[in-house]
Amino acid sequence: MHSAATREIRLACADLITSFAHFVDHREFDRAAALFAEDGVFERPDLTARGRDQIAAIWATRPSSVITRHLCQAPYFLEVGIEIACSVTGFMLYHVDHHMEGIPPLGGPRAICEFHDRFRRTADGWRIAHRKSIAILRQSD
Repeated sequence: MHSAATREIRLACADLITSFAHFVDHREFDRAAALFAEDGVFERPDLTARGRDQIAAIWATRPSSVITRHLCQAPYFLEVGIEIACSVTGFMLYHVDHHMEGIPPLGGPRAICEFHDRFRRTADGWRIAHRKSIAILRQSD
């Protein structure tokens, strides 16, 4: 594949990664779910959601007091093809349940994790076909 095409695919997939973090952190959960293919899968240690409706439902009951930030590093692409691409993206997850006014105090990250992503080209452009979130290090409870 031509290097310009490879760059274009990498950029499109990297944009999905960044957009997901932004949408989840800014409580735009329907927009986060729309980044997945119709039959997309999102796996976390505590759940597996299949399809956009189940993915959006993950956050349906999240209290407004919960603040998250996903600080993502650049993705490392394992595979880049015309129809499929795969990457691993490290990220630090900050998670606070803040019930008071003002800016919450900053502690360390709750976890250092990786997104293992498989992207698929669809009629609507590149989408996340499968995302697995894996904790590498986490704070003890």
